Amino acid sequence: MKFLAALSFLSVLVFLNACTGAPPDGREIPVPGALTLAGMDEDASAKVVGIIEADWGYLVIDAKTGEMLESRNTDKGFPPASTAKLPTMIAALGVLGPTYRFTTQVLAKGTLKRGVLSGDLVLAGDGDPLLTAGDLRALVIRLRDIGIEKVDGRLIYTSALPVLAEVEPTQPETAPYNQGLGGLNIEFNRVPLTRPGDGKPYTTPPEASAVIPEAALSGAPSIDLPVRAPGHLAALMMRRFALAEGISLPAPEPGTPPPGAVSLAQIRSQPLIEIARAGLEYSNNMVAEVSGLAASRALGSSAETLRTSADTLGIWLEREVEGLTGFATALENHSGLSTISRISPTQMTALLRYAVGRRFDGWRFDSLLTPGGARDTLRGRFRDPESAFRVWAKSGTMRYIKGLAGYLDAHSGRRLIFALFVHDPVLRAKMEADPDRYSVESRRMSSDWRIRTDVFEASLIVRWLRKY
Repeated sequence: MKFLAALSFLSVLVFLNACTGAPPDGREIPVPGALTLAGMDEDASAKVVGIIEADWGYLVIDAKTGEMLESRNTDKGFPPASTAKLPTMIAALGVLGPTYRFTTQVLAKGTLKRGVLSGDLVLAGDGDPLLTAGDLRALVIRLRDIGIEKVDGRLIYTSALPVLAEVEPTQPETAPYNQGLGGLNIEFNRVPLTRPGDGKPYTTPPEASAVIPEAALSGAPSIDLPVRAPGHLAALMMRRFALAEGISLPAPEPGTPPPGAVSLAQIRSQPLIEIARAGLEYSNNMVAEVSGLAASRALGSSAETLRTSADTLGIWLEREVEGLTGFATALENHSGLSTISRISPTQMTALLRYAVGRRFDGWRFDSLLTPGGARDTLRGRFRDPESAFRVWAKSGTMRYIKGLAGYLDAHSGRRLIFALFVHDPVLRAKMEADPDRYSVESRRMSSDWRIRTDVFEASLIVRWLRKY
């Protein structure tokens, strides 16, 4: 039930994100559809859709033999956007194992007499990215069942992972996809802010007002906001639920468990294989970052930044994946929320071939990806009879940056692996230099480029499905 609730919550977020990507004037792009473009030369197709000035590169290989079938700029590094979540999840599953579960628990040190715990209570977590308010409530109910009515000591919250206020500092301060993260995460570390008629904003829950960006106090009447100190919020929420259960807790403070503290109650996460499936389908940055951090810690890394953690997994992947070179320091973080990261088509296809040759608790990696034609996955593309349920891939999108990589079931029955990247560095640089880069018009222009690139990508995919 917990996992289904998490998927439902993420579905809403994805739907809202998809809705905001369309041009506000509602106009249609004046280009032929992907099926028509598939019969054209790719340069002609790029010219027709209006992205001929962009850089693009791809590699298509036979999944069984590794034979190179089609290529362009195969060794050139491109910013991968969210396709970077593919190597992150491949490494996390390989290092931690598909049955790995995160643990959130309450510990105590002291004596319990007549309902009063004379000592400290500790809320500790190692990163569960799907932790919900219901999970925290369940922990509190367990404390009530034990007989605790009051804590005469400290309420400590602690994290087994580095605590970070955001994923990428160059992103907008109030971007909900750029939330903080650590060992204690709650409801994906994002909360709604609403501005009623009196103009005074409030957050849901109210406790979040202390851990959201200050810039959120002005702006839109209603918006989802990132939580900057998720551990603090989780502890505040635990205190709220405790009060509702008749338990008096002190104000929370960060710290470490006292020596000899014992576990009173635990919540175990879904298996990592299910977390990976949800994280890849809904492209949640926090899920990817926490999974990557947990994997690098399991490898013995003491990394305190996403960059050094990503390097740890990059080194591990280079050692594990045949033919993967130059990847050790390729990624800036685990989610792809960066313009600095670079992946080449050659590197990505090597990673995907390695993954599809493994079994993760019986699962093959391609089955963790959602196919085009199912719901609104891959931006609703690949629903036509030629490509529906033949494209199993992960997409990635930033402004003037596109990526698509995964597996194809060609019409001949041949299994293909592909990686395709499109990047317009000139338009990206122009946008970043524009003081109004977050204006409606600037976003409309980048959304129009993204839609045109979607069509170009789809035309190449259809061509490969037909040809091979």
